[in-house]
Amino acid sequence: MGLAPEIVNATKAVTIGQNSGAWEMTERSWLRGLVVLALLMACFAVKGVLIAPPQPPAHPTAGEFDTARAIGRLQRILGDRRPHSVDTTADDAVRGRLIAELRSIGLQPEVHEAMDCSGFPKIRVVSCSHVRNVVATIPGRAPGKHLLINAHYDSTPTGPGAGDDGIGVVTMLEVAQLLKQSPPARPVTLLFNEGEEYGLNGAAAFVRTDPVAKQVDSLINIDARGVTGPALMYETSWPNGAAIAAYARGTRRPYANSISTDFAKLIPNTTDVVKFAPAGWTLLNWGIIGNETRYHSTGDTVAALDRASLYHVGSEVYAATRTLSDMPDPSRAGSGRMIFTSIAGRLLIKLPLAIGAVALGLLLVGAAFLAWRRRALGKPLLLAVGMFMGGLATAGIASFLAGLIRAGDFWRGQPLISYMAVYALLLTAMTAIYARWGDGLDRERLRTAAWLLIVILGSALSLALPGATIYFLIAPAIALAGIALRLRPLVVVAILVQLLMVAELLALVEVLLIDGPLWAVAPFAAIAVLPALVEIESDGLRPAVLLVGLAAAVLWTAALVVPRQTAERPLSFSIDYFRDADRKTANWGIASKQAPLPATFPGKWHKGVLPHNGRTRWITEAPLAATPVPAARLISSERAGAGRRIQLVLSPAGGDAVSIRFPENTKLIAIGLPGHAVPVPAKGDPDKAALRCAGRSCEGLEIEVVLGDRAPLIAELFATRYTLPPQGAAIEAARPANAIPQYSPDQSVTLHRIRL
Repeated sequence: MGLAPEIVNATKAVTIGQNSGAWEMTERSWLRGLVVLALLMACFAVKGVLIAPPQPPAHPTAGEFDTARAIGRLQRILGDRRPHSVDTTADDAVRGRLIAELRSIGLQPEVHEAMDCSGFPKIRVVSCSHVRNVVATIPGRAPGKHLLINAHYDSTPTGPGAGDDGIGVVTMLEVAQLLKQSPPARPVTLLFNEGEEYGLNGAAAFVRTDPVAKQVDSLINIDARGVTGPALMYETSWPNGAAIAAYARGTRRPYANSISTDFAKLIPNTTDVVKFAPAGWTLLNWGIIGNETRYHSTGDTVAALDRASLYHVGSEVYAATRTLSDMPDPSRAGSGRMIFTSIAGRLLIKLPLAIGAVALGLLLVGAAFLAWRRRALGKPLLLAVGMFMGGLATAGIASFLAGLIRAGDFWRGQPLISYMAVYALLLTAMTAIYARWGDGLDRERLRTAAWLLIVILGSALSLALPGATIYFLIAPAIALAGIALRLRPLVVVAILVQLLMVAELLALVEVLLIDGPLWAVAPFAAIAVLPALVEIESDGLRPAVLLVGLAAAVLWTAALVVPRQTAERPLSFSIDYFRDADRKTANWGIASKQAPLPATFPGKWHKGVLPHNGRTRWITEAPLAATPVPAARLISSERAGAGRRIQLVLSPAGGDAVSIRFPENTKLIAIGLPGHAVPVPAKGDPDKAALRCAGRSCEGLEIEVVLGDRAPLIAELFATRYTLPPQGAAIEAARPANAIPQYSPDQSVTLHRIRL
């Protein structure tokens, strides 16, 4: 009995020591977790450096792309920096200055004219314009098929087009200068086409009517969807084996991946490649896509164009030109379909799709086998799935709610803040789920389950986008080897490789999806962080979860209060005056990407859609003003099978463009130039099929309409003038600071109906 107090005291001391050790272990656990989460957030914050274009040299050598000289050419060609849309006097002036630059290099350009009416696949609109393509050929050291380099010199009616596509025009001029100094092995033809912005008319006319097109076997196309960013090679001929072989041989600083080339085939594509691709040429398509807020706007200026982006485009195009022109037959450079990706502009990894698909299948089998052996197919896999889906759901719901709180693309001015908010919330949700249900689970089982899930997701995504396969081979292979050999350092290497590859892809996705949705980055981000999170000890993680959640709350708050536009990234704000000449009504319309109008803005506005365009706008009543009223004169109407064939003469009546649109239920078979009507899809976008024409040649344009029945119909005519009536001065003056017209200029549109 006398020993009892000593035993009790000793027991208390041991218990206190155990609790102290447990507390220290827990403290170290959540601190380590917080460090990992902070490092992941830092990776998301700085990932933009992975897509930074190289800086131009201060003193380029004689055979190197000269960025300063290219900028000088661009400034001279754009002249007064007015918009220069197709078939206008402003475009005539740009073309004249372009020809002068070509002649100063020692070339003798030719102007090839054509009237073109062209359509797009699955699109129920035919676009017409009179184009004047500028063509110049640099002879090769020996005869052979031509390499064609293409860019368009017209702009939209909205802006001067320094990026789109001045960057392509001056790149071609600099390449021409270098080729004149050191001639290519075979002929290189430069095509500066007109009418790309309105309907790819210049490219279509070249393929259809120009004899030079029959001499071409390969193509380099240059375009832009912004004013910054690397030279992204985002589209190739199909299958892509030959094109990728040529690209890999010529590139110096590669930025390309097979997801983007797959994606380009799935989405509506409106570059000249649409018209060139059916010719079967080996082709590479380059563009820059950074800061889309300047795209098709008054902000697309020489001052806004990043010199590093220009240098990167120019140096990559010149290297590819040398490579392709040295190949007697580029189509023989490779075969089949390739998957590929660049790593930070330093390395290009490429692999035949067949090999990649087999490798991914083997990885899936291997991952499933390891998961079965390590007993990871039950609760560990369910936890990994829960972390992935919970993170996505949380990020998606938060993005949706933020859109309800702050309407419109509120992130355009400061996109990194909003995307970091998404990433922080994603990490918070995934880590919270892990902390709540990960206790007691063996780390090795969780690790195996996480990588199995990544391979499963990669296999599923690769079925829809085969080009994605390349992103699920390298890191999973390293990780599975580490798991099989029980070498944790290999797993850490796999996590770092996964982060590097996915971070570059995320940086490009953020730039590409400037219009959102914000949550679109969450799936790839979750794939990147999942294997890192399961390496953290789950015990005591709650303080780390709370701190990251607090960071997410701060970031979301900032995203909802920072200005939605800046001087560098202005707000899209186009003003329309719409007049219905028949009903004697008029409206003002403002397209601002759903951004609310300032409280002091004059008038009473509501959301709606005007008849000439499907964009949601702010609308209010307007006074009647004198605007051009379109007209159509019927030349003939005759039977054609079960339907009829109509010929009309259109007039914009002094407007800059005219269009004719048909009721939704009209059986429109074809429309276009007489004898060359373009077939119109029975279904597609938009519901109401139309023909449109821009430029001086629209006055008196004769068109042919082929209908599938003889029922009378009411067609709508629209005349557009690229300016507002005088009554719009007050609204123009009230435009917010750092807001500019984008996609369409401030314009007047007049509707008139005719019976056919």
